[in-house]
Amino acid sequence: MKLVCVLLVCSASTAAWADAEHDRIRNERSAANARLATQERECETRFIVAPCLDGARTENRATLSLLRQQELQLDEGQRRAIAEARRKAIAEKAEAQQARASESEAQPPRVRVRRDPQAVPTPSWREPDADATRAASAAATGAGRASNEQLSGKKFDARARAVGDHRESVERRNAQRAARGKVAAPLPAAAGSSAPR
Repeated sequence: MKLVCVLLVCSASTAAWADAEHDRIRNERSAANARLATQERECETRFIVAPCLDGARTENRATLSLLRQQELQLDEGQRRAIAEARRKAIAEKAEAQQARASESEAQPPRVRVRRDPQAVPTPSWREPDADATRAASAAATGAGRASNEQLSGKKFDARARAVGDHRESVERRNAQRAARGKVAAPLPAAAGSSAPR
């Protein structure tokens, strides 16, 4: 974090310096253009105008070209400084994430334990007979669970019989085809949970 703050302070001072340089280049460019306008007016007073104008314009182009090179170098320096600061910030963030990951690996994983709904304390605002109602509903829920398990077992057995019947019909059909000369690939063996009991 300290590195990021130092980089921000450095980049702020670098940005201020870059802004000052941009202002200097802008001022020199406007001064060069003003000199060119003055030289053009001066050249128009002479007898031979064209060579004078060419010289003034050549000098102005050379000055503007030099200023443009300085501006490009300044912009490139700024881009490099920003990219370097960004790379350092990314590296620091990755190090912090690695430190957090290694720290979290050292701690055992948290396990959430479900509480028994009957163990939840009854709020004091409930009426006393509500406890009896709750106990009756808990007993009914227990009975409901048992009936749900029986129903699930019956459904499973029905599905297992349907699968067995289907398998037998497919095997009969394959046997009939084999008798006619057409052989089909056998069905795969039943998986553990789908095997009939």
